[in-house]
Amino acid sequence: MKLKDKVALITGGGRGIGKAIALAYAREGAKLAICARTASEIEETAKEIKVLGTECLAVVCDVSVEETVTKLAQQVKDKFGRIDVLINNAGVMTRPVPIAETEVKKWDYTINVNLRGPFLVTKAVLPLMMRQKSGAIINVSSSIGRGAYANFGAYAVSKWGIEGFTQTLAAEVRSYNIGVNSVEPGYVATKLTGYSGSSPESVTEVFVFLGTDEAKGITGRMLSSSGWRSQLKGN
Repeated sequence: MKLKDKVALITGGGRGIGKAIALAYAREGAKLAICARTASEIEETAKEIKVLGTECLAVVCDVSVEETVTKLAQQVKDKFGRIDVLINNAGVMTRPVPIAETEVKKWDYTINVNLRGPFLVTKAVLPLMMRQKSGAIINVSSSIGRGAYANFGAYAVSKWGIEGFTQTLAAEVRSYNIGVNSVEPGYVATKLTGYSGSSPESVTEVFVFLGTDEAKGITGRMLSSSGWRSQLKGN
């Protein structure tokens, strides 16, 4: 029970990587708050979490909308009284096209969910973590946010933005004992990849580790789900 009694908020927790992380956290004893835009998906995930013997709050929320995010944070605070781990996982990706052919509405949609969303959720959660003087924030990144990939303009910019957001936030809240890191999960079988790639369950270990007390002091790191152990050993 590496996460016994810790409270974790996971966005995009209804399917894919978010759901796999939520179930992994539940198995390690954490109390869960999960959100997504699709009620049926998070309700099903919540049922599976409760079968594992832990509490779960499921909230329908669009992370790109400030009002719904504010309500989400308040609901989690009201139910659990604290938030120990925030995992900014919710994300979208539209069909790859050259930047010159990218529709403005699709650019805005991608940036709003993938970059504005983590900012809004983090902003809503931070005051509680700062009062606690503890916490872990884990941002789900991508290899497309760490290298140049043609035709992925909006998605790439959103994930490069996540890396900058992670680094800046880590520097700002270090004195509050809040760790902020990004994780690149690799090519995982989710809706974004057309369900091809490795299983979501295969990438959860690093997310569990970063939520534990063992990870205290680790911050500002850009980790991968496959090589995180050697990355941390190499400092």
